[in-house]
Amino acid sequence: MVKQVLRKVLGAIGSLYRTVLNLLLNNRVFKYRYYRLSVFLATRGIKPFFSCSDLGSKRRWKEQGDDGAIDVPETYVGEDNSLAELFRDVLPYLDKQSPVLELGCNVGRSLDYLYRHGYTDLTGVEIGPKAVELSKTVFPDMYEHSRLIVGDVTEVIKTFAKDQFELVFCHSVLVNIHPKHNHIFKDMARISRKFILILENEGSYNAYPKDFKKLVEKQGYKMIVSKVFTGNCACLPMPYKEEHIYKNNTIRLFVKDESGL
Repeated sequence: MVKQVLRKVLGAIGSLYRTVLNLLLNNRVFKYRYYRLSVFLATRGIKPFFSCSDLGSKRRWKEQGDDGAIDVPETYVGEDNSLAELFRDVLPYLDKQSPVLELGCNVGRSLDYLYRHGYTDLTGVEIGPKAVELSKTVFPDMYEHSRLIVGDVTEVIKTFAKDQFELVFCHSVLVNIHPKHNHIFKDMARISRKFILILENEGSYNAYPKDFKKLVEKQGYKMIVSKVFTGNCACLPMPYKEEHIYKNNTIRLFVKDESGL
């Protein structure tokens, strides 16, 4: 009896919390201020107030495809023009044999794009085992000739050697990584000997928005490309309409700063 009453009370509190939160986030001014606060906190390793826990975020992606999961890996199979735009500025500087690493590769769509363009030394890390399993079917050639690792990128990245890859890249991953794992930026810089490339929905105020430029450049890199991607990108939320408030799907390319400054 006591447990039933407690459940009802907790349920009511949770319902009230969600109602108030929705009201607040529907307020343009509050949403903008909360977003700016979230970026400030997450950049400094602190979880924003309304973001989910580290465990909750990892569970979402690790369990994709399981019964009851909110995500399925099939969503990330179809190619969209975000890939051509993502790689446009870096591929002219990469040899076909250049070692490339993708963090959070899901089913391997981005890696398959590179493989079809002749790149032969490809590695991917993905927390969701069913996503990697699906890649065997949907991208068999890429899967056979690449190295796909099932694991948590915040841990697996520590196992790679210094300067192991010419390019380290992410597509819609870093905004989903809890701020307590901001060491990932240091690790990305450590294992890349030349380029870091990211595409992130930087307006995801309910995830872990961060000052990505600051976090990467702090590791001895210079940003040489920054552009907002507004094309068809089915695996990302549609761009917000308040473009003047904050950026959305932003592509940033960084190169290692050899100036010693």
